[in-house]
Amino acid sequence: MSSSSGSLTEELQCSICLDVFTDPVSTPCGHNFCKTCLNEHWDNSQTCSCPYCKETLKHRPDLKINTTLRELIAHYKKIPEKKPEVLCDICEKRKLKALKLCLVCQSSYCETHLEPHLRVAHLKKHKLMDPVSNLEDYICQKHESPLDLFCRDDQTCVCLICSVRDHENHNTVPIEQESEEKKTELMKTQKYMQQMIQDRIKKIQHIKQPAEVRKAI
Repeated sequence: MSSSSGSLTEELQCSICLDVFTDPVSTPCGHNFCKTCLNEHWDNSQTCSCPYCKETLKHRPDLKINTTLRELIAHYKKIPEKKPEVLCDICEKRKLKALKLCLVCQSSYCETHLEPHLRVAHLKKHKLMDPVSNLEDYICQKHESPLDLFCRDDQTCVCLICSVRDHENHNTVPIEQESEEKKTELMKTQKYMQQMIQDRIKKIQHIKQPAEVRKAI
């Protein structure tokens, strides 16, 4: 994941189970936990305190699920995670990690077996991309050609033959262009979500502070 995504993961992580929140709840001091984790922690403790800052609470609060945070987590979980490692299709004994995938040959190559594609004239024309485990999703099942283009009218990936026969006069762009634009949109969404979480936390803390002062008086 990117550094932005990694930072977002920390914002959505329960400090008890160290996983993304499930049914997130907030303590009076403004810290968030999974509802089950926090209840189990208090059930096994002699005092009712915040597991994060250790602030002791006078009474065990009735925990309500933070619906806003839960919705943010639902959106976060839709973000694609790190792709699994793909191995070279040519290595016979010890399979090495694939460096590139050739959409024309429909094979993944390690650094050694990729060398001909970087040296031989006709192989240098082949389209290379980062290796994936789901190669079939990148090949047109109808024409067995690489899905090089994206049809914005039909919101689907198409091969060159499809673009001429079935998507004539449609707005098609190189799939790399569409991918970069989608990544940019995703990064903006991640930053927006991260800022929203921070704003919510600050708002909760701002509301709690006057209430705590009144209780102290």
